[in-house]
Amino acid sequence: MHRFCHLLATGFYVGHLRPPGTLGSLLAIVLIALTFYVSILGKFFVFVALFIIGIIVSEYYEKYHNERDASQIVIDEIVGYYFVLMFVSFNMINLLITFFLFRIFDISKPYPIKQLESIEGGTGVMLDDLIAGIYSLGIFHIIKVFI
Repeated sequence: MHRFCHLLATGFYVGHLRPPGTLGSLLAIVLIALTFYVSILGKFFVFVALFIIGIIVSEYYEKYHNERDASQIVIDEIVGYYFVLMFVSFNMINLLITFFLFRIFDISKPYPIKQLESIEGGTGVMLDDLIAGIYSLGIFHIIKVFI
């Protein structure tokens, strides 16, 4: 059980590479490519399933390693950026803009993202990246109006 949770929480061990958050976010591009022909409803089910799995495995990882929101946990970045990619056209410009925005919000953690980290366990780990994704998506659509 430990190895399986560790595998998922670290994004197939990508979380052990540097920089883990950036590389974990890139895995979301692989995931959206794998679900490219799946309907938006299907993608939403994938998102919900991965979000729930992310809560469980990141909480397990935290307890096992006695470390809150360890940098090796990247399932939150994968799921947070996957959320963004569900709602944009799959092309290089959109990928670059949304990736840049997501990383900015994930790293800078503007209100209330930073406060969400104080939520105990896997829920806090997953929620802050989801909100970073929502912020990214909102700003992306504002930018697209002007491009």
